[in-house]
Amino acid sequence: MRCSFLPTRPFSFPGFAIQQVTNLGTILIITACATSPTVVCPSCQHISRRVHSYYTRSPQDLPVSGHVVQLVLRVRRFRCLNAHCPRQTFAERLPDLPVSARQTTRLGMLLDCIAIVLSGQAGSRLTEQLAMPVSADTLLRRAKKHDPTPRATPRVLGVDDFAFRRGHTYGTILIDLETHQPGDLLEDRSAETFATWLRLHPGVEIISRDRSKDYQRGATDGAPQAQQVIDRWHLLKNLREAIERFLSHTQVPGDASEAAGHAVSPRQKRTSGERARSQGARQQRLALYQQVQERYRQGGTILGIARQLHLGHRRVRKFVRSASFPEWGKPARTRSAIDPYRAYLQERWQQGYRSTPQLWHELQVRGFTGSRMMVYRWVKLQSDETGSTSAQTYHQEMMPVKSMAPRPLSWVFLCAPQRLEKQEQETLSRILKAEPINRAYTLAQQLVTMVKERNAERLGTWLLDCQNSGISDLVTFAQALEKEGSAFQAALTLPYSNDYVA
Repeated sequence: MRCSFLPTRPFSFPGFAIQQVTNLGTILIITACATSPTVVCPSCQHISRRVHSYYTRSPQDLPVSGHVVQLVLRVRRFRCLNAHCPRQTFAERLPDLPVSARQTTRLGMLLDCIAIVLSGQAGSRLTEQLAMPVSADTLLRRAKKHDPTPRATPRVLGVDDFAFRRGHTYGTILIDLETHQPGDLLEDRSAETFATWLRLHPGVEIISRDRSKDYQRGATDGAPQAQQVIDRWHLLKNLREAIERFLSHTQVPGDASEAAGHAVSPRQKRTSGERARSQGARQQRLALYQQVQERYRQGGTILGIARQLHLGHRRVRKFVRSASFPEWGKPARTRSAIDPYRAYLQERWQQGYRSTPQLWHELQVRGFTGSRMMVYRWVKLQSDETGSTSAQTYHQEMMPVKSMAPRPLSWVFLCAPQRLEKQEQETLSRILKAEPINRAYTLAQQLVTMVKERNAERLGTWLLDCQNSGISDLVTFAQALEKEGSAFQAALTLPYSNDYVA
């Protein structure tokens, strides 16, 4: 379909006259030719009117009424009439179309805005809806090419690492904590790179960082006059990790375990296939535990064993510090969508109905919203039953509530008591009967309170109590914080933290 714009057409391109418009459904192809009789040489600035040749450029322009606009421009190449000019010929320069550009300047400005705000895939989906489609890679290139206005050196600097490739390659991000604007990205997270950046940008007065030795050393070498502040989130995270290590090798007293054994909660049995898979996974994990223990007894280090066995160093440390094989905890059974229908299913089962699809459809008529797999699992459990226990008892066997695993329990140590759920409060009240655990809980709550209230008055007393607690993990934690000196105290008094860096 071919048509021509009316004199009041909603489109113009300076320096060109529209010759033809072709409508190809969702695409408008606008053909135009240059109209200026003379042009200026970009090298010597002499005017030329002598045309050497013609060629065509096909840039994309802003959409019109939901149509993608593709320009077809007949551009001229001129001869330079200045005998001393190094150029013999040159292409005319277009005001709204840079050299070699595939989009007009006005379209490029809009794509730059989208690239900076949305970037990648999200921006590409939006441009598709706006009838100016570009790929995610194109938007990423435009975002990286964007040269923002140079910013002044921040007075309060936040520093943290980020992953180029998680687990392999990391860089450093720097944030102005007063304006909440990014300052720079560094290619790695080494102390030398960070110190070099600080020397090239004098004027930083406060540096908020995590407890990384590299960032501590880089800040000390690059800006010795700056006040360092430990990030409060990382401080509490390190405290939780110390508590988790302590709980992982601490034996809960018999009275606490016995109390836990009397508390019961319904827990659904597993099918024979699930039990077989679980047992196989346990055997693999047990073999890994024994292998780690053997290599550690032979003098291997935690990091060395982790590299040899391709395991995480935290997992190796947990295996090394566990006196016996650390079994996975069994959480209490939660409510299931099939619970209200168990009596009906049991009645149908006794009547001889064994078809999963039939039982599922019957439950759906009665308002069941669960999946077919839930009904299949119930049927499978009935088939697996071999003992004298009834099916209903088999599925809702009363199992003792196991103590919480060290990792979730370490979070309980940091939470305010009034914010804990009932099960967490019961578990906490049982284990606090052990003196070492009670002491660790008290110290953890004291530090959390100091952080929340920004109160460092009891800091010296807390460090002393921690080092005299007899809990090796907290002793090591307190000794490391004492070496941080003013950076630790500043975390409890100054308002700065890495909130906007993360």
